[in-house]
Amino acid sequence: YMKRLILLLTILLPLSAMAQEATFDSLFKEYSLKDKCTTLNISNAMFQSMNVKIDANYMQVISVENKALIPTFHTQALEALSEFEVVMSVNSDGKTVEIRQHSNQQNIVVDIYLMAYSDDECVLMHINGHNLELSNIGSVVNIM
Repeated sequence: YMKRLILLLTILLPLSAMAQEATFDSLFKEYSLKDKCTTLNISNAMFQSMNVKIDANYMQVISVENKALIPTFHTQALEALSEFEVVMSVNSDGKTVEIRQHSNQQNIVVDIYLMAYSDDECVLMHINGHNLELSNIGSVVNIM
């Protein structure tokens, strides 16, 4: 009986892990350990020291340049962002850029996600803050 229980748990545990919903944080952790993937975390203090005028707590970026991982990462990223509103989307020459946002209950934007996707690279950027405005995102992108 115990062997059957152990076997059943051995089979079911990986399935339950696969069923977990992808989030930005889980993707950040997962892809920070993979080859040809880069993660970046910038704090509010760093923004201030660089004179970037944005009310952000932090910015995190995941860049996947491993061509074998790009399709999987892209699918996972779309799943992680599926609940957020698309505010802009651009498709040109096989490249896609999409900006999504999340607002709190007072309708103030607190999260902005930017995803750029092509066959050669997929980049996902998350900015968390208070009363974020898309007009300020350009200054953040220019520092990278």
